[in-house]
Amino acid sequence: MKKLFFLIILLPFLSAAQTDTTLSENGSITSINEEGINALVIKYETILKARNGADGWRVQLTFKAKQEAIKQLKIDFRKLYPEISAYLKYEEPYYRVRVGDCRTRLEAIKIKHRISKDFPGAYPVPEIINFSQLEDY
Repeated sequence: MKKLFFLIILLPFLSAAQTDTTLSENGSITSINEEGINALVIKYETILKARNGADGWRVQLTFKAKQEAIKQLKIDFRKLYPEISAYLKYEEPYYRVRVGDCRTRLEAIKIKHRISKDFPGAYPVPEIINFSQLEDY
């Protein structure tokens, strides 16, 4: 009796459930969105292109006033960790070496822990990350 009661109660909800994707006979997935969703996605992509990327994180190794010293640090980092991208950035009055292309702060912290024995003063910093640069570490 309880099973029949729950079936009668749940049947209308299960039959009226909506989905935003359908699977065709040939195995392709078709997305069915509410009106206006595609326009919002296009607007979001336009904003990201105007900013030249999305919000992300990098790990700053250090900053110095002399460009020669900071270039050598970047070269040393690239020798030790060739799989992690490194960037030399100038923001008055300092040159900065930042590494990694992380979408979240947690990913940046993982890189920080990985390189901490060679670069103990490194710390995560927020930065605009280009989509083509995003990788998993």
